[in-house]
Amino acid sequence: MPVLCGKCHSANAEVHIPYAKLSLCPKCFLDFYVRRVKGAVEDFGMFKEDDVVGVAVSGGKDSAALLHALRQAYPNLKVVALHVNLGIPKYSAHCQAKVEELTKMLDVELHVFNIVKELGIRISDFRKTVFRKKVCSACGTVKRHVFEDLARKAGVDVLATGHNLDDVAGVMFNNFFYGRWDQLVRLKPVLPPLAEGFASKVKPLIRISENENLLYCLYGDVPFREIDCPYSSGTGVRKRAEILEILSRDNPYFRHQVLNRFLELIPLLENVVSKPALVKCQVCGFPSSSDVCAFCKRVALVKKALGKG
Repeated sequence: MPVLCGKCHSANAEVHIPYAKLSLCPKCFLDFYVRRVKGAVEDFGMFKEDDVVGVAVSGGKDSAALLHALRQAYPNLKVVALHVNLGIPKYSAHCQAKVEELTKMLDVELHVFNIVKELGIRISDFRKTVFRKKVCSACGTVKRHVFEDLARKAGVDVLATGHNLDDVAGVMFNNFFYGRWDQLVRLKPVLPPLAEGFASKVKPLIRISENENLLYCLYGDVPFREIDCPYSSGTGVRKRAEILEILSRDNPYFRHQVLNRFLELIPLLENVVSKPALVKCQVCGFPSSSDVCAFCKRVALVKKALGKG
């Protein structure tokens, strides 16, 4: 016998949310999701309604759901989409096409940085360097820098990323066991600007699971990429997700418990973890803990491997 939606009590429930003890119909689930995003924004004071909010949109389900939900939650908010084309054959063109479809649908301004055109390299070129087995690590460094740059050029006050509950809980778990306290602190929901003129960074999906993001896109007809990055299989992120899934089988609240405990721990860590003094990178001028920032070092490394250095 069909189960009725726990909210409207009229339509059949299709989505079960164990941690909330709710079974919802598609419409009520979409409303529930948007309220969860808005709740996180307000609980953590992520931005003001007169801020310009940039959303780092990769083309994946998480960032696509974030951009769409923010438009529903804050229709009068000035939102711009930021996208990095990584130059990965087929994959990057597919991702950018999905981002363009989404931003057109939502009437959102889009800013794209193509690393092939702008830097003369592709992410796959890192396979010719010491990062050949850690392409994802190098890619993350490149994307973080480029999104900061795009945000500055677009006049963004706050940069929102699609890091979800699974992402954050998994990395927190990992950093705890390896004693990476400085990295643990950087996982908090709101990070202040690197320096004057830079955007603060926020994680509005910090309480929302990866599966909920997927369901939001499917029920909300939100376009997102349909192929996986060729370099993502076997990464540490996926391994952490598998561990969390095992630990959550008998406890639907486990991920939220991990998140909440670490959020309680972060203020204590901030008092004891020393922050490195920042200087201007001698190449790009961005704040850096060394004379040349990690981004510029990696770009130089690739160009040297390609004979362009």
